[in-house]
Parts: sequence; C-alpha cells; structure tokens
Amino acid sequence: MVMNGINPVSESLVRWIQQQIDERRQDYELTRQYYQGEHATALTDRLKKFLPPNLAFRDNFMNVVVDALAERLKIIGFDSTDEPFGEWAWNLWQENRMDYEQVVIHTETILLGDGYVLCDWDPEFERPRWTHQPAEMIIPHYSETTRKIDWVSKKWIQKALGEEPETRLNLYYPDRVEKYIASGGVWTRYQDEMDEGWPVPWLDRSNQPLGIPLIHFKNRPMNGDFGQSEIIQVIPMQDLLNKSLIDLTMILDTLAFPQRYTLNVNHGASRLDILPGSVTEFHSEYDGGQVGQWNAANVDGPLKSIQEIVSHIAGTTRTPQHLFQVVGGLPSGEALKTSESGLVQKARQRMINFGNSWEDCILTAARIQNAFGPSVVDLSDVGHLIETTWDDPETRNDQAFMESLKAKAELGVTKHQIWRELGYNQEQIDQMDNDGQVERQQETNIGAEIIRNFQAGEI
Repeated sequence: MVMNGINPVSESLVRWIQQQIDERRQDYELTRQYYQGEHATALTDRLKKFLPPNLAFRDNFMNVVVDALAERLKIIGFDSTDEPFGEWAWNLWQENRMDYEQVVIHTETILLGDGYVLCDWDPEFERPRWTHQPAEMIIPHYSETTRKIDWVSKKWIQKALGEEPETRLNLYYPDRVEKYIASGGVWTRYQDEMDEGWPVPWLDRSNQPLGIPLIHFKNRPMNGDFGQSEIIQVIPMQDLLNKSLIDLTMILDTLAFPQRYTLNVNHGASRLDILPGSVTEFHSEYDGGQVGQWNAANVDGPLKSIQEIVSHIAGTTRTPQHLFQVVGGLPSGEALKTSESGLVQKARQRMINFGNSWEDCILTAARIQNAFGPSVVDLSDVGHLIETTWDDPETRNDQAFMESLKAKAELGVTKHQIWRELGYNQEQIDQMDNDGQVERQQETNIGAEIIRNFQAGEI
C-alpha cells in the first residue's frame, strides 16, 4: 500500500462529496426504515402496559407498494442483432447469478429511487462481473450540458478483522480510477498492492477510455440527476394509518364493552383501571345516589377511516387494493385485469428505463471483456446491438398466454426466446437442444433402417 498527499483542490472535492452523500443518506435511511416497518409511533401510558416494550405499534403497507412493483420486473433474456453476442450476454447474466441479483437491484431502486451496478473484471473467473452497490455509498456527478455522468464517487467504511475502521473513497472516471483514504481526518492517496500506479488506468487495448463502470438505475427520474422513491409520497399516509390504529386500540381497550358507574354510592369497589365488569365510583356535593351504565362504543367510524387510508395508499401508488387486504375473495378475469392495470402500466414504464440501464451494463461488460479477455463483439456500431426482454407483468391467463406465444412463433420469434418466456433457464434450453438433436438422429437412423429393409425386400 502506498499513500501520497493530495492537493487542496482534491481535499475540497472529497469534502464536498461527503456533504452530498450525507444529504442523500437521510432520504435513503427514511425510506429503508419505512419499508422494514420501523415507523415512529407514540403510545399512551395505558397502551404501553400491554403493547410491545419497544413502544412500536404499527401496520406496514410500504413494503407492499415496493414489492408489488418489483415482483413484476423479471428479465428473461436479451435479444441482439448479433446472435452469438446475445448468447454471450445471457450466459454472462447466468454466470453472475443475476436471476436473484436483479430482484435486489430493482427493489432497491424502487424503494430508494436510485440503484447502482458496478461492472468490472473478475480475475478469478476471468470474465466481467456485475455487483450491486448500496446507494448510500454512491454519488453520480452529471454534466450540466450533456446530462450524462462525467464521473462517479463511491465512499465507504472498510474494517478488517482486528483493525481500526478506515474511510475509503474511489472516484471513477471514464479513463481512470482515483483512490483515497482518510487517516486522522486527512485525505491521502491510496494504492492497492496490485494497482498499476496512481491513478489506476481504465483503458482498452487501444488506450481508449473504457467508460464509467458504475451504471445508475433511476426510478421516476423526472429529468433530475436522481430518481424518486416509490413510497416517499405516501409515508404521511402510513403515519396517519398508524395513528388511526392506535386510536382504534384505545377505543377497544376502554369503550368496547359496557361500563358501569355509581354516583354518591359508596360500595368500596371503585377502580382506576377500566376493565370489563368494573364499576367506576363518582362523588358530588349533591344528595342522592345513582347507578348507571355507558353503552359500548361503535367502532365502525374508526374502522372505515382505516379502510379509507389504505384505499388512499393503494390509489396514490396505483397498487391493486386486493394486495393490501382480501375482502370477499380475489378478483378474477376482467376484474383482475382492470384492478391491476395501473400497476402493470407502472411496470412497463420501469421496463423502459431499467432496460436501458441493463443494456448499458451489457455493453460495459462487453468493452471490459474485449479489453481483458477474448473479444466478443465489434462495438463500433451499437445502435440496436442488444435489447432487454422482460417477462409479462400481467397476471397470466394461461390460455391467452399460450396463444400469444403461438402467434410470436408464427411471426418468427426464435424457439429459444419462446422457451425463455415459458420460464426455462439457459441450462434447460441447452438440454432441450441436445435432446432434440438426439431425437432427430434417432428418427434419421430409423428412417434409414426402414429404407434398407425395403430395398432388401424384407418389407
């Protein structure tokens, strides 16, 4: 490891990056907490007696909003004008186990508004590698003129077993990576043992920039540098829902049963706790005794209020109502299609934006492959080189689904793509290809045997 001092300009730069990260982290932490159900709630002293000791009493629909959309986003293949390149891209996808990793990235992008994938070279397996990068660590720096990323900063705390934690900072440029470390509050240059100088060059075999290796996924970007969380707009509704649930609990605790009282009747049984069967004793300066009862409270109003809040969350986020609570059974047929139309449309919109980002990941990986391993494709013309294929976001009607696949086949869609849409992975597809070749060979052998027997007069 080699450390060198940095100039005041670089020092100012890393401090500015720290400020930017701190501001973004607040929003990320808030949405993560609400997704996980960590909502701040306030209970009365009485409710604290029988509700959880951490004073947390809440219902959580924020994870439903996020997961309902993320579950509709599933990549099933890549189409390319160059078929071998398309196969290479899908094989690389499988080798990196992106069938699961895509779920993590889609979910985080929808939840936080931003997600990031780092594309680099894996020296162990000698292939490009994709890794999810927590959004709290990353700041993309966009050009004010082109609105494209000029460079990306990644800041994190690194702690080895038995050692003091270290604050690290990497700056990713199209042609290099600058590494820094903070020691005693002072930033200095950092160089790993395997680094070829400082900064680390990031160039292809022709000494041309490989491009920024961090890909930015944005949810609802709205022409800004960052995306928007899918739940940030309904967090106040979640708070109101928790408040309404506490109100309902208080009503059920104190007014869900008839309560008896006495006035100027000393029966020695007065209680401060309001419990079923208890009698509350009152005294006044007026003569005369009285015994009475308050009827149980009607909770229809609070229950309806809770239902309306849930409906508001569903409507605002375009999440089907039946995913929050099933009342009278699940919708089916046309009713199901209508109820899910908003969610499906949201999913299709994300497929466009997220798909472009995944295609950037593929092309970045191809440049890295060409630079550090055997070349896979000529990247001089990448106009329509690769396109992401998504699973249908609509709830499947099996008969209509099979008819649509038949129509696609008649239009010339490859059998491999049809098999992917049916849910088969690449290993299963390869096995079906092999099985098909064996069956065709067997049929050829049988046909040849029949002809020989016929010519020999045995048939």
